[in-house]
Amino acid sequence: MATSGGPMQDLCEEATCPICLECFRDPVIIPECGHNFCRSCLIQCWGESEGAASCPQCREIIQHRNLIPNRPLANVLEKLHIQGEKEAEGKGMVCEKHQEPLKLFCKEDESPICFLCIVSKEHKSHEAILLEEASQEYKDQISSCLDNVWKEREKILELKADAEKESQDLLKQTDAEREKMVAVFRRLHQFLEEQEKLLLAQMAEVEKEIAAKKEEHLSRLSGELYSLESLILEMEEKLQEPASELLQDISSFLQSCQMKENLEDPPVAFPPALKWKIWDFCDINPFLEGVMKKFRDTVGSGLQLQKGHASHGTLLPVNQESGLTLR
Repeated sequence: MATSGGPMQDLCEEATCPICLECFRDPVIIPECGHNFCRSCLIQCWGESEGAASCPQCREIIQHRNLIPNRPLANVLEKLHIQGEKEAEGKGMVCEKHQEPLKLFCKEDESPICFLCIVSKEHKSHEAILLEEASQEYKDQISSCLDNVWKEREKILELKADAEKESQDLLKQTDAEREKMVAVFRRLHQFLEEQEKLLLAQMAEVEKEIAAKKEEHLSRLSGELYSLESLILEMEEKLQEPASELLQDISSFLQSCQMKENLEDPPVAFPPALKWKIWDFCDINPFLEGVMKKFRDTVGSGLQLQKGHASHGTLLPVNQESGLTLR
């Protein structure tokens, strides 16, 4: 603390806020550590967050933000202010023209004047009131304006709180819809995988049936081929016999040859029922292509509808048939 100044200067230094480094305005004391601050400085320093805070001077943790007005310090500051005004008045708070104390306030010029100024030509037609009265009027106006500013501040804080709440609500709604969408697509994937496995299994069965029919048919044809080759060999040997031997039982031999010659119509290798199964598989791919296109168009039109509503500030749920039945 400086000692070169007078008692008033020393007192001013003792009454200085550690935050703004000016004389206290609406001083409050922190009960935990006993340090004093301007109320507005301390509130601004701590901010709007809740919970524990710390003293800006000693950093002691403050669990409860209880700000107690320091009445004695406020009274001392008020006396200091009055004394300062008296000292300022004695040092020159007088009219430069008339050297009289500035006790009046000219409303037209908005400046302090003395009693001689009001009767002078310069201010004769002006309205003047006591300086203290003018000060109080402007203080009232400032206080009224300050109240409005505080109200606007409260509105802004409410808007911020509403925006935060609405944001949280929208995020919760989005999360819920995301979970629903993931579940729907999971069921859709499961359904498609099951259908794919079912169709592939059916195709595998058809392939086995084709292989079995082929083996059965080839086996039958091989047997008939062996029988015909045996007959050919027998007939060729008959042709090489002498006439006396060739003519023995010739009628019976020819009859046997003719019976084997007149074969029945060759059996069908692959029955129509089997081919119908293959034709059914051929129809599945175009059907799936059509279903996929319908699903894509339906989802696309639904998203466009949502975009249209969103551009007008509304969101509506899309509930259109996709053409697929999930089991």
